[in-house]
Amino acid sequence: RPAFAVEEAPPSPYHDVFRQGATIVPRVLCVVQPAPVGAVGPNPAAPLVECRRTSQEKPPWKHLPPVRDNVEGEFLRPLYLGESVAPFRLLEPVLAVIPWDEGERLLDSEAAQRAGHMHLSGWLQQAERLWAQHSRGGLTFTQRLDYNGELTAQFPTSQLRVVYAASGTLPAAAILRDCSALVEHALYWIAIEIEDEARYLTAVLNSETARVRVADMQARGQWGARHFDKVMLSLPIPHFDASNALHEELAKAAGQAEQVAGAVKLRGATHFVRARQFIRAALLEDGVAQRID
Repeated sequence: RPAFAVEEAPPSPYHDVFRQGATIVPRVLCVVQPAPVGAVGPNPAAPLVECRRTSQEKPPWKHLPPVRDNVEGEFLRPLYLGESVAPFRLLEPVLAVIPWDEGERLLDSEAAQRAGHMHLSGWLQQAERLWAQHSRGGLTFTQRLDYNGELTAQFPTSQLRVVYAASGTLPAAAILRDCSALVEHALYWIAIEIEDEARYLTAVLNSETARVRVADMQARGQWGARHFDKVMLSLPIPHFDASNALHEELAKAAGQAEQVAGAVKLRGATHFVRARQFIRAALLEDGVAQRID
């Protein structure tokens, strides 16, 4: 097939359909972990949770005491970060308090109280107070959660989504099949209806062939090219066509790559960079990476 310069070809029809995930900040007010419970035992309907603290927190949030309270289980959702995605495989998400109710609206503490979600209301009261005291700018806490509509755009969630990491020296894309999960801003996502189309996209987005084509268009850091954002989608990646034998072959190869990636044994504490390295090595050893390229 004749080669052509990227700038001479139109971008992919997928370029304007992929969206960036939600900017869930400050994470200390949203991202949580199960908290130790006393002799009374856990409350299955409204688990006791507390802020998930990390070394990456910045002032003033790193100096605040942790929020700790019960929250109704329906408002605790898996949240996928950039580090939660490897080639053809999802890694562990975090748990986040997301105040979205069945009435398809984002709640603040007063709305949660009126709706009878007393535990959520209590959590949001604490978060809103800390936000009002320490944030800059005129946004409310609820407005910050839905900055640019990136959170509410994910509802109703799809049962089949393709997600890929916005940053990194090498690409990482996978299929998200959990309709309870949400996507954070370090990922881009698209809702897909057809399994083969989702696999086709992961094949292209994870390929070394596509990465090489856009390397000169990426921002460069200390370790070389980084920040994919929508650069990969500037390639003329055609819309999936089930009648196209090449597209179907790519989808089939991606299905094999999912099996290979899923079989890689990772310890719970494996850093996501190492996990991606192990998975890429397995894909090369199997030969499916070369087949896709």
